[in-house]
Amino acid sequence: MSTSFLDKVVNAIENREIKAYYQPQYDASTGRIVSAEALVRWVKPNGEIISPDKFIPRLEKTDDINILDWYMAEEACRTIHEMGDKAVPIAVNFSRWHVKEKDFYRKLQAILTTYKVKPEMFEVEITESALAVENLKSIEEWATNIADTGVKIAIDDFGAGFTSLQFVKNMPVSFLKVDKAFLEDNCQDERGRGTLETVFFFARRLSLKTIAEGVETMEQLKFLQNMDCDRVQGYLFSRPLKKEDFLVLAMIDNAPMVDDDDFLKKQGTFSTHSLLLRAMKTEYDMIMFGNLYKNSYYMMYQNPEIFFDAPTAGVIDDMTHNALAICVGESYKVYEENLTRPALLKAYNKGKKRVEVVVEHNVAGVPQKFRTIIHLMKHPHKEDVLMIGFSRKVEE
Repeated sequence: MSTSFLDKVVNAIENREIKAYYQPQYDASTGRIVSAEALVRWVKPNGEIISPDKFIPRLEKTDDINILDWYMAEEACRTIHEMGDKAVPIAVNFSRWHVKEKDFYRKLQAILTTYKVKPEMFEVEITESALAVENLKSIEEWATNIADTGVKIAIDDFGAGFTSLQFVKNMPVSFLKVDKAFLEDNCQDERGRGTLETVFFFARRLSLKTIAEGVETMEQLKFLQNMDCDRVQGYLFSRPLKKEDFLVLAMIDNAPMVDDDDFLKKQGTFSTHSLLLRAMKTEYDMIMFGNLYKNSYYMMYQNPEIFFDAPTAGVIDDMTHNALAICVGESYKVYEENLTRPALLKAYNKGKKRVEVVVEHNVAGVPQKFRTIIHLMKHPHKEDVLMIGFSRKVEE
């Protein structure tokens, strides 16, 4: 990049032509502002606004972009400080060049300290594509140093690149920011919806929060609510705002922008399931989901106090073989005739939707009786037969 162009950018920063605009991020359930993203705008003295895509790509070719990133970080911290007790976390984009920047996290700490900003009020965003071109070990070390300060990290444009899921699993990130390209068809394409469902399920399994950007329609919002998306941003709610406009919007006690009068609807699909599962855990010692045709199961919950050591996931026939091995007396026959995979398929083919038996197992050398209830059902989209099993210890 030419020195003259960098000089123009530096002069623009010094002349306050480079400004931070803020796009609010809303709680997808309640519609309240819970955070924001700082976005750069170059506003010329005559009022002309130069789009970021006209100058950011040129800066990103070298580490010259770092000058702009640090300026935006300082502007965001200044804004957070000015908001006082009405402050919300603000996210700032950082380029891949910062991974190689020595003492990055110390610089960040210094800015936070200068403006008396708590680490949890500042968020670092780095794009998925940026991660793909850097050394994985270096990125993990860089991210760990940031996370150790208490600052949260978000992977931006997730799904747009080819980041390894294993890599994401090892990164100390708090948020996955779903690439807006997934929403372009208004969530009407079945394959697109399936991809989004996979992303949200993946995030939940790793206990990561999710943010969807580019939300422009109610159809998109409703779909994201059903996916239990945590935050949304987009023109449906607000365009990027000048600092003074954002301060007014964020600091007033605004009413929710989403109808939240129905508690279970507000929770979203995965949260509702989580609530139900939590309630069932208080009633049962074991909860299992299985596919009888595919001979596979997933242990949704297992009471650690029962000491029935079943793998979290595996083959149904293997699990029943192990269960039969610890059956006591006549319980072996009861189990074999009712709870094995062939027995359950036979029951389903006879029209049964529910099987309930009491069996006695030798658990850790102690005979214990368990009441097991199996619900049988057809897969909604395939010919597979599914089962959901519940077991609880029978108190004598």
